[in-house]
Amino acid sequence: MQRTRFIILGGYLGAGKTTLALALAKQLKERHGKSVAVITNDQGNALVDTAYMKDSGVDVREVLGGCFCSHFDEFIKSARSLVNMGRPDIIIAEPIGTSTNILASVVVPLREMYPEEFEVAPLFIVVDSSKAMETMAQKSSFGLGGGRMIPSHQVHEAEVVLLTKVDKVDGDILDMAKGIVQSEVPEATVMAVSAKAGTGLSEVVDMVLSERTSSKAALGVDNRLFSTEKATMGWYSGTADLDAKGKVDLYDLSMRVMRVVGDTYGGERIGHVKLVLESSSASLKMSLVGDSAQIDGIKGGRYAEGRCSAILNARVMAPPSDIRKVMEKALRSSIEETGATIAVYADSAIEPIPENPVHFRSGQ
Repeated sequence: MQRTRFIILGGYLGAGKTTLALALAKQLKERHGKSVAVITNDQGNALVDTAYMKDSGVDVREVLGGCFCSHFDEFIKSARSLVNMGRPDIIIAEPIGTSTNILASVVVPLREMYPEEFEVAPLFIVVDSSKAMETMAQKSSFGLGGGRMIPSHQVHEAEVVLLTKVDKVDGDILDMAKGIVQSEVPEATVMAVSAKAGTGLSEVVDMVLSERTSSKAALGVDNRLFSTEKATMGWYSGTADLDAKGKVDLYDLSMRVMRVVGDTYGGERIGHVKLVLESSSASLKMSLVGDSAQIDGIKGGRYAEGRCSAILNARVMAPPSDIRKVMEKALRSSIEETGATIAVYADSAIEPIPENPVHFRSGQ
């Protein structure tokens, strides 16, 4: 039986994992004739990334309510469902941006427990090239206002590091980013890529299609080391159905939402905010990382009419109750300012529970 190749695409909040996953899926299909499916992962019950993949025509499953590691059986069930439905050549799985011990609790168990079903590629970790120096320099402190241990830990687990968004940095910064990552993780392959511009994408595709498999021993770092850092960041999920009175400018609506969030929290407290707006004729996805908003995808133009839906996900350094108030205000006020009315609205905000890996491989 031919095995499905598994690509675990990890990395911190806002590094560009989803945009890269979609770009890889498209190139693998269009240039190499490969079928690709995606498994998304996050804390809530309505995911922007899942809607984005569906809008783009990608077969997708999702694991909700916590990391792959804590829901490993559901993760495998999702993978088998994809295989049973269409037997994709490749499955790209994208863990939560704050996931730790991905190698120890997902990759190694996957390759040890299911060798007959799945071929597991090296662990890919995505790093925003403009933040690589900061990521590697802040590995010994944590908490609100301090550095971050999680992004550095993720890089140290990597077998392949993908420096993304290279179209936004100059050559000197990219060279420094490559240098510091390679010095910290000398055994890892470091590659530069831009999903937007296509730079380096073919080389990453070649790696995906290669026969190279994951072989790195698990680091197995105690997850309690990251608990304080994770607790500083609340998680929000909101959905809204709206009726447009005439045309709605999806770009303008998205920017209004992001502006409220950005003005309230500032770039230092925002991990990642994602919004997708969908109608029968058009859809748009926008992200806010720090103080920078960008369009991740647009389909059918920027204007929609009639019934529309919105999904908003956010990870922000603030208490869940505060995040919920701010995000609801951002969505409701922005929608009303466009002249649309809200037919249905639902949301939730949580402090993510500590991860409890079902399978954990200690360091060797």
